Amino acid sequence: MSSDCDRRALDTVQPVCGPGSVRLTVLVPVHNWDVRALLLSIIEEAGAFKLWGKLEVIVIDDNSSDLGVSACNDAFCSQHKRDGFVYSRLGRNVGRSVVRNLLAAQARGDFLLFLDCDVLPDGERFLRNYLDCVNADDFDVVCGGRSYQTRVMMGPEYDYHTYLGNRKEVKSASERNKVPWRFILTSNIMVRKSIFQSTPFDERFTGYGYEDIEWGVRLAGKCRILHIENTASHLGLVSKTTAYEKMCDSVHNYLLLRDLCPEAFAASAISKLVGPFTRCSDSMLNLLDRSLKRRFLECRNNRLAFILFQTNFAVLLARSLKDSSRTRKGD
Repeated sequence: MSSDCDRRALDTVQPVCGPGSVRLTVLVPVHNWDVRALLLSIIEEAGAFKLWGKLEVIVIDDNSSDLGVSACNDAFCSQHKRDGFVYSRLGRNVGRSVVRNLLAAQARGDFLLFLDCDVLPDGERFLRNYLDCVNADDFDVVCGGRSYQTRVMMGPEYDYHTYLGNRKEVKSASERNKVPWRFILTSNIMVRKSIFQSTPFDERFTGYGYEDIEWGVRLAGKCRILHIENTASHLGLVSKTTAYEKMCDSVHNYLLLRDLCPEAFAASAISKLVGPFTRCSDSMLNLLDRSLKRRFLECRNNRLAFILFQTNFAVLLARSLKDSSRTRKGD
């Protein structure tokens, strides 16, 4: 769980108090995103079907830098303040893994539903579908899945991210259930609280990406996982340039995943590309990186852009692996 230093980053967080029989706690970490649509969807379903009492919602803003968005979120949460709904902000940014562990520490529910701030439920029975699984009590982890059915960012600069998400993340429940750990996404997932307490997020994953896959590997070894059709649309699209920057930022976490879960790395398509590139010279890898980046950013065919994107990622991984190997030999 979080260190004492991380916990001192909390400035206004208060525990959800009081007796009750809360079955499900919805946990939403927020960073630089207008979360009102998601929260309104949750509040409306909870109110219409009298879910409050068996349901609570906890939201933590991880020290957003966009003050305008934060002000909108603050005002909305203040207007909808009620028992079972708690919103607070951290005094400094602690990152994706730590903030989720902090959220879970406040929850009273038997099950925890983690939702990214930039998703929106696709179905009208979103919460009730999860509560049905809670009541059945047959599984420890239930994954709803991701979609791109609802889109709020319409410019052509976001088309590649939509293609990328549909290509890598959008899978039917039946397909996801074939290899449950591989398709665990923390953007829309419910986990039994007792399981989470013994299997929190690994806080060594401090940057972008892959903390969910590593967490999924650990979960698969100790609990029952079910994927269902209860999707939430990913609204937070980014431009091709930002997608490329995020890919670069994820190299460290992907190599950490490789060290911690070599079987997960070996099962990935990208691992088949990395090996041959490690035999290239540094100058060749640098040349490939520059060329692939330029062609990716200029490419207007999303299918080809995806191939360039994945190949470039393999090049960056290979270069980082070679650097790490030289550093270890130097030590």
